[in-house]
Amino acid sequence: MKPSAKCPSIRRHRAMRAMACIAGLAMHPVASRAQAALPAVEVSAGETAPGSSLGLDLPSATGSRLGLAPRETPASVSSLGSADIAERNLARAQDVAVRFPGVTEAPAPGNGGTSLVARGFAGHNSVAQLVDGTRLVVASGTVTYPFSTWPFESVEVLRGPASVLFGDGAIGAAVNYITKKPRFDRTEREAFFSLGSFGTRQGGIGLRGPIKDTLAYSVYVDAGSSDGFRRFESYDRQNYALALAARPSSALKFTFSFDGGRNDDARYFGTPLLDGVLDSRLRRTNFNVDDSVVKYDDRMWRAKAEYQLGNGIQLRNELYHLASVRHWRNAEAYTFNRAGTRVGRSDYIEILHDQEQTGNRFDATFDGQLGGLKNRFVAGLDWYRTTLLHTNNSPYGGASTVDPFFFAPGHFTSPVPTLPGRHSTLETTALFAEDALELAPGWKLVAGLRSDRMRLDNNDLRTGARLSKTYSPVTGRIGAVWTPSDVVSFYGQYGTGTDPLSGALSLPNGGNSFDLTKGRQLEVGAKGSLPAIKGEWTLALYRIEKRNLLSRDASDPRITQQVGRQSSTGVELAMAAEPLPGWTVDANAALLRARYDDFNEVVAGRAVSRAGNIPVGVPERTANLWTAYRFQPRWQLGIGARYVGARQSNAANTARLPAYTVFDVSLAYEYSRSLDFSLAVKNLTDCDYAVSGTGNVRWLLGAPRTVQLTARARF
Repeated sequence: MKPSAKCPSIRRHRAMRAMACIAGLAMHPVASRAQAALPAVEVSAGETAPGSSLGLDLPSATGSRLGLAPRETPASVSSLGSADIAERNLARAQDVAVRFPGVTEAPAPGNGGTSLVARGFAGHNSVAQLVDGTRLVVASGTVTYPFSTWPFESVEVLRGPASVLFGDGAIGAAVNYITKKPRFDRTEREAFFSLGSFGTRQGGIGLRGPIKDTLAYSVYVDAGSSDGFRRFESYDRQNYALALAARPSSALKFTFSFDGGRNDDARYFGTPLLDGVLDSRLRRTNFNVDDSVVKYDDRMWRAKAEYQLGNGIQLRNELYHLASVRHWRNAEAYTFNRAGTRVGRSDYIEILHDQEQTGNRFDATFDGQLGGLKNRFVAGLDWYRTTLLHTNNSPYGGASTVDPFFFAPGHFTSPVPTLPGRHSTLETTALFAEDALELAPGWKLVAGLRSDRMRLDNNDLRTGARLSKTYSPVTGRIGAVWTPSDVVSFYGQYGTGTDPLSGALSLPNGGNSFDLTKGRQLEVGAKGSLPAIKGEWTLALYRIEKRNLLSRDASDPRITQQVGRQSSTGVELAMAAEPLPGWTVDANAALLRARYDDFNEVVAGRAVSRAGNIPVGVPERTANLWTAYRFQPRWQLGIGARYVGARQSNAANTARLPAYTVFDVSLAYEYSRSLDFSLAVKNLTDCDYAVSGTGNVRWLLGAPRTVQLTARARF
C-alpha cells in the first residue's frame, strides 16, 4: 500500500519494522559496526514489500546469532511483524507460524494445542519453539507458552535443522517469538478491545518508553474469554509481559523481564466418526465429562546484560527461569459402536506437570578481519537444567457409554488414583560458535558448530527404578551466499541436527539403550527483489533425512532396533509485492515428498513394514495467501486463504484427514490517527475441517465461522 498523507497510520504500518530495525542499531553500537563489517544489500523501507513475511533486509535473530539479514543467510528464514499480525487478526501465537511456507499445525489439548509440522516432521520434538531465542524444553510432548500475540514484536521461523543454534529437537524448524522490549527513544501507548461470536471478548493494553535517560520500561497485558461454540469449549486466559531496562552507560545495558500467562483452556478432545465419516449433527457436540479440566500456568523470569567491550567486541549474558504448572482431567477417547447408536468413552486421564527450567546463555561477538577479510565471529556457552514431576492416574482406566444425540456428560471416574509417577531431570551444557566470512565481493561463507553434553535422569516414583542416559551430540552447519547483483542472491547449505526419540524429559521405549535421532539436510535456494513492484521472493529446494528411528525386528517384534529412517524432499516458494498502489500480496506454497524409508510397526504382535508410506500428520501440499487493498484513503479490505493438503492419520496409511481451505476476510477503517476499527470473519465459508485426528475414529475439528469486531487505539 503506497504511503499517503491522508492515511498516516497506514504509512506508519509499512515502515514500522524497518524503523524498529534502525532504532535497534542506533541503540546498540556493536550492531551498527557489525553491519559495516558485513554489509547487507542496501534497500530503503519504501522498496520493501508492505506486509511482507520475508523481510529480506531486516536483521534476523533466528536465522543466525550473527544478526545477519535473511538475504545474507544461507537458510530459509521468514518473519511477520506486529503490525502485520494485527492486520491479519492473528491472536494466537501458533496462528502466525502456520502462515509461513510449509508450516502447519498438529494441535491437541494434550500437547498444549501448540504442536507444529514443518518440512515433513511433526511435533514438539522436531519443531522447536522459543521465546527471544530461549528454547522451551518439551515435557511429554507438551509446550503451553506462549499463546498470545499481543506482546510480540515479531514471529520468525528458520526452516530446516536448527540444532546448531538452539540445541536438540529442531530438525524440522525453529519458531522464535520475539517480544516487545523497553524503548529509550520514544513512548508508545496502545490498547485494543474486541467482541466476537460465541461470547468472545478480548482486550489488552501496551505501554513502553523511557522513564529517564538511563531507564525504560514496557508493560503488555491482555486477557480473553469465550463461551465457546460447543459445550466445554469455553476458555479464560490472561497474559503478561513486563520489562525494565537500565542503561547506566552507552556501553552497558541491563534488561529484567517477567512474562507468563494463565490459561483455563477449552476441553475438547475431538469428535467421533461414524463409519469413518463425520456426522454433521455432532460437529458442535463435545463428549467430554462435566468436571473436565485443562489448565496451564506459565511464568518466566529473565535477566539480560549486554556490554560493549572495546571496539568490535560485544558480551551478552542471559539468566532465566521458567516454571510451568499444568493440569488435565478428561475423558479423551470416543468411539461409535458398530450399530452407530452409542458412543463409548475411555481414557479417563488425569495428568499434572510441575516443570521448572533454569538456564544461562553467554556469548561474545567479535567484529574484525581474518586474513585480511571482513569477518564476524560469535562463541558462547549455553547451560540449562529442567526438572519435571509427572503425576498421573496411569494405566488410565475408566469407561462409559453415552447417547450421542441426547448427550449427558456425566463425571470423571477412575479406578486408579492420581499419584506422582516419575521425576525427571535434564541438564545440558553446550559450547557453540558461528562465523561469517566475506570471502570476496558478493561472496559470504557462514558456518556454525555446537557441541552438547546432555544428561537425563529418570526416577520412577512407583517402582523406585532409576535410569540415566548421557548424550553428546555435535551438530553443525556450513553454507555460502553469492550475491551477483543488488536484486538477487543464491545460497547453498549443509546442516545437521538431532531430535529426542520421545519427549525430551523421558527415556525412549522405557529404556536407556537408545541414542538421539539424527538428521541432515542439503538445501539450495535463491532470494531476490522485484523493485518495479516493491517485491521480494524466495525459492528453496531441500532434502532432509532423519535416521535412528525406533523400529521393530522383522523376525521378532519383541526386539526394538534403532535402524529406522524417514526423509523428505521439497520445494518452497514465497513472494510479497505491491503490484499496484494500494494493493499488496503476500503468498507462499510448499510441495514435498515425505516418506518412511525404513520403519516397522508392531501390529497384533507382528512387525509390519511401513517403508514407502507417508508419515503421520504431514501434508505434502500447503499454500497461504494474504492480499489487502486500500480502496479509499481510510478503508482497507483484506482477504486471506490457507490451504492444507491431505494428511495420513496412521502409519499404515489406511486413514487420512482430508485437505481443507479456510478463507478469512477483514474490513478496516481508520477513524483518526489514533483510533481504527476492523471487522474480521474467520472461516468465511463455515467449512468443517480436521486439524488433527486418530485414524477413521476421531477428528479434532477446527473453529467454525466466527466474526470479530476490534478497536485499536494509540494514545
